[in-house]
Amino acid sequence: MELMNIVAGIFIGLGIGFIALVGYVWILYQRIKGRVDDMVKQIIQQAEDDLVGLDIEVSNGVYFCYNNKDKQFICQGTTVAEIRRAFESRYPGKTAYLAGGDDTAVAKLKESLRLEVAKE
Repeated sequence: MELMNIVAGIFIGLGIGFIALVGYVWILYQRIKGRVDDMVKQIIQQAEDDLVGLDIEVSNGVYFCYNNKDKQFICQGTTVAEIRRAFESRYPGKTAYLAGGDDTAVAKLKESLRLEVAKE
């Protein structure tokens, strides 16, 4: 009977140790997950701060660019190069992307950008 108590005690001790290990791993996992989540949020926020979406309107061959969030006028131009220069002078260090607006104008500007990048 004493041997059974010793074996039972060993198994109980192993069980408690296993539960403690699982608890420790769970706590460690939660800490790491929290840190990774914070880092991802910072990266996303930085990307959002560095990117400006443009809504495009066109009138008489001139493209008018507006911030797609607050609809504020940003710049204008007749070519992608003019728009790029005007945007960079107003928002140095930021990057613009074509977010929407006049579908035909956006398609033309995207094609112009593709050709411009192909030349580089």
